[in-house]
Amino acid sequence: MDAGTLRQKIGGEWSGRSGSWWLLVTIGQVRGVARQMLDGEARFASLVATPLDGGALRVMWHWDVQGTLLSLESILPPGSSMPTIADIYPGADWAERETRDYFAVTFEGRESTPPLMLRASDAPGILLASKGARA
Repeated sequence: MDAGTLRQKIGGEWSGRSGSWWLLVTIGQVRGVARQMLDGEARFASLVATPLDGGALRVMWHWDVQGTLLSLESILPPGSSMPTIADIYPGADWAERETRDYFAVTFEGRESTPPLMLRASDAPGILLASKGARA
C-alpha cells in the first residue's frame, strides 16, 4: 500500500512538514494506528521522545512507507504511561526500552522493560535531570 492510501485508511488530519506526513493523536490511539500501519506494510523506523516543561513528553513514532515517512505525534502527561507497540512491531522493543531508560516511561502491556542503555541497578530517567521528574 502506498503512503497516500495508508493515510486515507487511517484517517485524521495529516499535515506535511519536515519532509514527512504528521498526524496528531492521543496516546490511546497509538496501538490502533500501529496495527493499521502494519496492515499497510509500513516499516517501523523509530520512537522519539523529547521532554517538555512541566514533565510532559512529546512522543513521536515514525514509519517508512515506500520512502515516505508517516509520523504520529502525541503528548504524554507527567506520570502517565503509554501503550506498547512492541507486540505489534517487535522492532519497537529497543526503542521502548531506550525511552524507559532516558525518560522513565512505563509501557502498558509489556511484561517487563529491561534496561537497554543503563545498568540493571541504574534508575530510569537519566535525561530528566534538567527538566525535573516525570511523576
